[in-house]
This record gives sequence, structure tokens and C-alpha cells, in this order.
Amino acid sequence: MFYLFNNIRDKEIFDSILEYTKNTSNKDEMISNLINFAYDKKITGNIWHKYIIYSLIYNENPYSLYLENNKNKITLDKYAYSDLEKYYSLYSFKIDNLNEITNLDYKVKDKPYLSNILDKLEAKIDSLDSFISEIIKFYQTKGIGHMALYKAFRVDDEGEIYPIKHVLDISFDDLIGCERQKAELKKNTENFISGKRYNNVLLYGDSGTGKSTSIKALLNEYFDKGLRIVEIYKHEMNRIPKIVYKLKSRPYFYIIYMDDLSFDESEIEYKYLKSVIEGGIEPKPNNVAIYATSNRKHLIKESIADNGGVFDDLHRAETEAEKLSLAYRFGLQLFYSSLSYDEFKNMVIELARRAKVNIDEKELLLEANKFQMTFGSLSGRCASQFISYISNKDK
Repeated sequence: MFYLFNNIRDKEIFDSILEYTKNTSNKDEMISNLINFAYDKKITGNIWHKYIIYSLIYNENPYSLYLENNKNKITLDKYAYSDLEKYYSLYSFKIDNLNEITNLDYKVKDKPYLSNILDKLEAKIDSLDSFISEIIKFYQTKGIGHMALYKAFRVDDEGEIYPIKHVLDISFDDLIGCERQKAELKKNTENFISGKRYNNVLLYGDSGTGKSTSIKALLNEYFDKGLRIVEIYKHEMNRIPKIVYKLKSRPYFYIIYMDDLSFDESEIEYKYLKSVIEGGIEPKPNNVAIYATSNRKHLIKESIADNGGVFDDLHRAETEAEKLSLAYRFGLQLFYSSLSYDEFKNMVIELARRAKVNIDEKELLLEANKFQMTFGSLSGRCASQFISYISNKDK
């Protein structure tokens, strides 16, 4: 039926729509499919329209990929025009007595990004010209599919990239302190997404001091400028070359992110990471950066023998250099330290103010001191946990 736009997502829904347009008595399966689609994606309104748009913004084909990578206005290929014209004929098909799917309205809490995008696109479409124009504009400004709609991704057992659909809405304003670290991290990332020289980044230091929060804040701040994050775990290091190969041709900027990274002496996965950071014969593409967090600067565990305690290695200096070489490949290393007691108190006071905790400051700090001595440490995480605890206690 289509020359180019034939990579149809959730094709069983599309096929049932086609069957209905040919024979309007064939509606039961189509209605069921669309209603299930709506509840699964948390979509309201005209579900027929929303699905047609959805099937296009996820339609990865040579033409849509070309548009994704070419932001300038281009002449519409006649075959692509024919396909989009056919899609519009489905979009504008007269639906008789099907209020079940054209006015589906149920309470949706926290509508997802996909649903909001579909709402906005539908509102702008009132003709074939606007239909084609909005779809092309979406490809050129947003992209295609998951990469256009979601901020963060993980890797499945087959090495395929899939979206993390819910990312915490954290900004740098939520991270109190660490001003130098935040400034350097933001500057490096701005260089990265601007096509300037940048460094791979290691955020290291004590637990609960804001390392992972800084990464999440980066994602929320620069998503609209093309930043995406692919989170991988230590046991997935051997998949990094395959992941990089998939990412290099897309018009986004990807941070491959590893949280709480460290290796024991017997683990060799770090060798894959070393190779990717500096590149082998084929260099790492400019749209991929490596950011990692760790509680330790030296990512590979060292033993007393490495420092000369036991002389069972004839080339001890080379062994030590090998273990330190991974950390040295991160051009920007940012240290996050525990708070002083005064800094901890100031953070508790500020977090309590933001959370509208109505407790006398003297009592608040007394309770905070008890909490950190019993349950945690002098860290931002402990301060945040205390505010959650005292807020519930106050109620």
C-alpha cells in the first residue's frame, strides 16, 4: 500500500482500521484495538486521529530518517507525498456512530509526553497541507519514535535500546550546594551539545552527595537541545561498541551513563570501556560522551600488593598504571564531598522551607542531628530523607 511509510508500529491496529474503511461493519476488533491503545498510552480525545499520527511519528524509514538528519526545508519526494496523502485519507475518514473512540475521555493523571505531543499535533491539523507540514516539521525538529519522545534509555538482553518512560523531574535548583561541580558539568555538557571540544566525565566522592542527581538534572535541562542518556550497567560493557554504532547516525547527543561504577581485580569489563572512551581504529563519534559516577576515584580495586606490600609482581608499576588508566581517561573529574555540619544544617533549613515544614528551627535541627547520627551521614541524601521523615511525622 505504501512506497516508503510501511514500517508501521502496532500494525494490528492499523490493519483493523484499514478493514473498517473497506467494510464499516468490521468494527468490533478495530474499536477494541484502539481503546486498548488509548488506555495503554494514556491518550484521550479522538483516538482514531491520535493513532494515525502515532503510526507516523514512529515510522522509521529512509525518508523520515533523511528528514530527521536534515533540518533544512526540502522538496517533498513524490512517493513520500503519495504515502502521506494515503495516511491523510485514513485520518480524515468519516466515522459513523463511533463516539466510543472519537471522544474517549477519562481521567488521566500526569499525561505522558507522548499524549501531549499527539494533542498538540492534532490541534494543528485541519487539511492535507497542514497534515503533511506538521509531520515533516516533527521529523525535522523532534526526530522519530522513542528518541524523539523520551529522555533516557536502557539496554535489553539483546542489546536493543528501549526508553525509560518516567524520569524524575529534578533540576539543578533542587541540588543545593556543589556550585563549582554543577557549573563545570553544565559547561562541559553545553560544549558537547554545541559540537565543541568536550571531555568524558567522572563524578566521584562520598555516597549521597549529589552525583546521580546532577546527571538527572542535566537530562531535564538539556533535553530540548537534543541531549539523551543511555544508562548501562557494568555487566553490559561488552555491548557499548554496538550501542555506539547505533547512536552515531542519529541527530542527538548521547551520554552513555554508568552509575556507581567500580571494578574488582578479577573483572575485565572495564577494558571495553577504555577502548570506547578513546576509540580504537574507528574513533568515538562526536555525538557520544561517557559520564560515570563512583564512590571512588580509582575505579579498579587496588590491593596492598599494588603498593609494594607483597612483591609477587615483577612489573608492579605497570600493573598499577593499568589499574589507574581507566580513571585517567575521563578528562573531567569532579569530586563531591560530604557536608560539614554547618552545611548540613543549612541544607536541612532550606529543604524544610521548600517543603513547607512548619517546625521551630531549633527543634528541626535537633531532630535532624538525631536522624543523621542514627540513619545516615552528613550528605544531601540524608538531609532529603530527613525532610521526608519529619514531614510525615509533622502530619
